[in-house]
Amino acid sequence: MFRLSRRGDSLIELIVALVVLEILGATALAAALTIEHRNRHATRGGADDAARWHDYRAAETLGACVTAGAPDSVPLVFAETPDRPRLEAVLRCGR
Repeated sequence: MFRLSRRGDSLIELIVALVVLEILGATALAAALTIEHRNRHATRGGADDAARWHDYRAAETLGACVTAGAPDSVPLVFAETPDRPRLEAVLRCGR
């Protein structure tokens, strides 16, 4: 009578382990790609924000705004960019 060895892993167990590893790898890859995409989007948006802030400060320090005698509110509109929506701000000029 032959005795079957029960030592080691069966082929089914190895296939299941490979499938589980493949699923985990695909999930990790999808997460890494999502993080990369969002990081790129945030970086471009940050550049848009810096440009908008620079334009705001430039308008704020214009001679007509600084030397205005009476307080005044001037609308300032920033165009829509691929990463940021249109922005309307109010610039207060005068004393």
